[in-house]
Amino acid sequence: MKFTFTDSAIAEIQKRYDLKDISLFYAVGEDCGCPSTGIFMLKVNDAGMAEYDAVIETNIGPVPAQKWALVFLDSDNVVDFNASKHAFQLKSERGFLNMNLLLEQTVAQ
Repeated sequence: MKFTFTDSAIAEIQKRYDLKDISLFYAVGEDCGCPSTGIFMLKVNDAGMAEYDAVIETNIGPVPAQKWALVFLDSDNVVDFNASKHAFQLKSERGFLNMNLLLEQTVAQ
């Protein structure tokens, strides 16, 4: 599996956070709890969380992820930043996997 961040996505992330602090999280909907109802999001500063049991090799370095959720990705995945929509987007050869990929900072408790 290939997972790439575009130059525009990298630049936008770097305006806010350090690239080494990024994780890929799959959030499951609360209503159903079914894995197929979830969405991917980028999280910051939560790499040590127990949910992460896999690492994706990317062009920005290793990105922690949930192993069970990797089945929802395709063989060629790209995180891009759409400046006109002010949104990160997760795309693959299949099309958009998330047109509004959230970038959320985890707050220490």
